[in-house]
Amino acid sequence: MKSPSNLVAKITLPLLVVCGLVGGAIFFFRPFSGESKHPASTGKEQPLHDANLTETNRDHAAGNFAPIEFPEEMWSSAGLKVAPVELAPLPESVSLTGKVALNEDKLAHVFPLVDGRVDEVRVRFGQRVKKDDLLVVVQSKEVGQGMLQLFQDRLRLEFALSKDRWTQEIGQNTLTLIEMIRAGSSIEAIEQALKDRTMGEYREKLISVYLASIKAQSHLERLTPLSGTGAIPARQILEAESDVNATKAGLQSLLEQISQDTIQATRLSAQTVKELQTTIAITETNLKILGFHEKDLKEIDPAEHGERLAHYPVTAPFDGTVISKDVVLLERVGPERQILTIADLSTVWVAADIYETHLPILAQLTDQKIRLKCDAWPGREFEATIFYTGDVVQESTRTLSLRALADNGEGLLKPGMFVTIDLPNLNTSEVLQVPLSAIQDFEGRNFVFVQTKDGTFRRQDIVQGRRNREAVEVTSGIDKGDLVVTNGGFALKSRMLAELLAE
Repeated sequence: MKSPSNLVAKITLPLLVVCGLVGGAIFFFRPFSGESKHPASTGKEQPLHDANLTETNRDHAAGNFAPIEFPEEMWSSAGLKVAPVELAPLPESVSLTGKVALNEDKLAHVFPLVDGRVDEVRVRFGQRVKKDDLLVVVQSKEVGQGMLQLFQDRLRLEFALSKDRWTQEIGQNTLTLIEMIRAGSSIEAIEQALKDRTMGEYREKLISVYLASIKAQSHLERLTPLSGTGAIPARQILEAESDVNATKAGLQSLLEQISQDTIQATRLSAQTVKELQTTIAITETNLKILGFHEKDLKEIDPAEHGERLAHYPVTAPFDGTVISKDVVLLERVGPERQILTIADLSTVWVAADIYETHLPILAQLTDQKIRLKCDAWPGREFEATIFYTGDVVQESTRTLSLRALADNGEGLLKPGMFVTIDLPNLNTSEVLQVPLSAIQDFEGRNFVFVQTKDGTFRRQDIVQGRRNREAVEVTSGIDKGDLVVTNGGFALKSRMLAELLAE
């Protein structure tokens, strides 16, 4: 004898299948029979406008559904499972189509800073270059003139420095002599102190006048004792005093004049040196602005270098690849024309458009990692870091621009390539949710089966909100803790359709 439960299960399952097929046929053919359909669920009860509805249909339209009996011993065979409604975050995963682009922070459009003629082209299209590698050599009149002017100014400075040293030495020695004369030092002491020092013409002038002053003073001192004896006339004493005063005045005047001349000469000499140093610094700076380095300007010799002094080197600004080349030998070039483009392809940008509906999650995207996939490399997954999430909505597309930086050390990501972008799972605030498998639909309405007691269920219409690949938000219709059928709802739906068919 078979148990009653097994017998019921064997009879019930075929019946459920038949009811399901019949119910599906009714649902499929009803639009063609002229019968009215329920409007799509809007989260609100639909008004009962049709006076011809049966009492049962009115109950259904109002959300009043008959309970469905389904004994617990049949759950396992039907795959039916029940779980409580949860309040939890609803992670959202967004997929976008993006495009690989050049890293604009590592992109250089190369222009020569001078007018001239191309003498050498050292690179070819697609060549990888290192920072400061020589790319192109331009013969420039401007550079040649600058180099020659720098050479001339350096020679002038060399002469000026030599002259300044001489002038400063003469000035210092002359001022020392003037100080000794003003101090009344003897000729012997002066000669002893300054005999090996250079003074030029100032020595003879000062010593001659100083000797004349000493001689006049000595003559007066010799005559003064004799003036009281009457041995010499008073007129002679007066003449001697007059000579002393004249020589002292002449000496004082000469001392002041030579002192000022000496100071002025040393100042002018130092100023000349400073002016030349400034001129040289300006010339060197102008050449450095054009791209020359200190070592390039250290040794300049027109006799040795010749026309090479007019060579202007165009060098690589950083490690990269030549992605465009528009220069040939002997061509005229200038600052207004681009000749090369260098791109560092070790990193690339990934650009994508985000729709307005994703605005609430944008604040969480900055510095987040995203995953990239492309058809060219099936099975490979790349990673990029978001650094910009857009500030302006494009009027035509209603989207914002997203930018991410991806490592491209292997060179697999090519600018212009399309990629699929998976944004990271972003946790939102807690919402009421059920698994996607719990959602049923009939005549345009979404519903779930809620367990009211053991073996008894009822249909409950719901209003859906956001969803992801696993769950859906329920904005109305059920409450937290309600027991909802998460798997095997087809068996209950088949019974519901069978009951509707019976009615």
